[in-house]
Amino acid sequence: MNLNWSRILTVARREFLTTIKRRAFLITLIGTPAYFALIMTLSSGTAINEGRNALKQFKSLGVVDSSGLFRDAEPILRTTMSAEEIAGSKRGSRGATGEAAMPLEIRTEVRHFATQAEAEKALRSGAVSQIIVIPADYVASGSIRRYAHSGGPFTSATARAVSRWLASSLVRPYVEPPVAARVARPLERERFYTQDKDGSFVMQDDKREMVNIFFPMAFAMLLGLCLTVGGQYLLQGVSEEKESRILESLLTSVRPDELMIGKLAGLGSVGLLVVVIWAGTGLAAAAPMLSTLQVAVAPSLMGLAVVYFLLGYLFYGSIMLGIGGVTNNMREAQQFSVWFTFANFAPMIALWAILSHPDGPLATGLSMFPPTAASTMMLRLTAQNSAVPAWQIALSLALLGGSAWLTLRGAARVFRIGMLLYGKTPNLPEIIRWARSG
Repeated sequence: MNLNWSRILTVARREFLTTIKRRAFLITLIGTPAYFALIMTLSSGTAINEGRNALKQFKSLGVVDSSGLFRDAEPILRTTMSAEEIAGSKRGSRGATGEAAMPLEIRTEVRHFATQAEAEKALRSGAVSQIIVIPADYVASGSIRRYAHSGGPFTSATARAVSRWLASSLVRPYVEPPVAARVARPLERERFYTQDKDGSFVMQDDKREMVNIFFPMAFAMLLGLCLTVGGQYLLQGVSEEKESRILESLLTSVRPDELMIGKLAGLGSVGLLVVVIWAGTGLAAAAPMLSTLQVAVAPSLMGLAVVYFLLGYLFYGSIMLGIGGVTNNMREAQQFSVWFTFANFAPMIALWAILSHPDGPLATGLSMFPPTAASTMMLRLTAQNSAVPAWQIALSLALLGGSAWLTLRGAARVFRIGMLLYGKTPNLPEIIRWARSG
């Protein structure tokens, strides 16, 4: 193929400069991470506040005790709950700071009722916040019923408070109060250690767990978003130019192959720029926490991320160019491209399975399958308990690179024929025939 690289660079420069000067690009570059950061901050803060309110409203507990085991139980239910427990989810407290992150001491009055009917009447009138009904065979069966005005996502916080009161009350007649308190919360100050990739043991706490979950997900999402953004820019550029007949003018001074390669290079540079800015900003923001937890981002990992982005972009970008070449307008092009966009984010559907078993057959298979290879391999490489063999990385890159090359060749043929086709979208057999023979 005899290409004029001067014309290719001219096209690439034009596509790059035209794209980054658009207001929409700046909105995407700044607005997308800001939007996700705002949503995470608001949702975590709301979880903390709603959890605190749910516990503050837990003023009294009605007890119907048919077993007689809790007749002399402590009349005041005292609980000190951390921010994580208040939110009912460890993820809910991670964005909290200041007062919202302080432990909360709750005092709940315990009232005994002779019958369930009396207790329900008190619950309906608001005299008690909740009631529990303890059957006579509670020790043998473990059966218990709890009633409240309404359910909600934060009822588990009050359930834990009731559970601790039950545990301490059961052993209180036989042991000293400190022992009863420890029975209720045996793992209050537990330090949990897990094996790291290098074989050493590191303490697993809420911040470490956040890194283990969100660090891989952020890497994969970043890569997927940038591939999607770059592909959509390609799709939009080709569709708009074809619909407005600008392509006809461009082809008077540049060959179809040169135009296609120039667009891929120019808009690929835009996607790479987004990767660098988002990744750099994210790492800078998370640097204090990562250094505290002694989490280091290896340069080799960043290098692999760039390689996967380039090959993934070449794969998806070629598909988007082909779609833009055979469709007649942007709306029609987006209808076809949405399925390939879904494939890029398919690993997120199996996120927990991949992070739990990064060396399992599902994760390994998805990291070898070209449409999902980039995102899945980033999940595997950044997972805490994963050690991806070098041969799997090499095979994944070879399969993705080979698929990208074949897709590029097929897209070039489709692009060459379809970009001047107006009025009728070719069917699948025609597209396949163009890709095979040109």
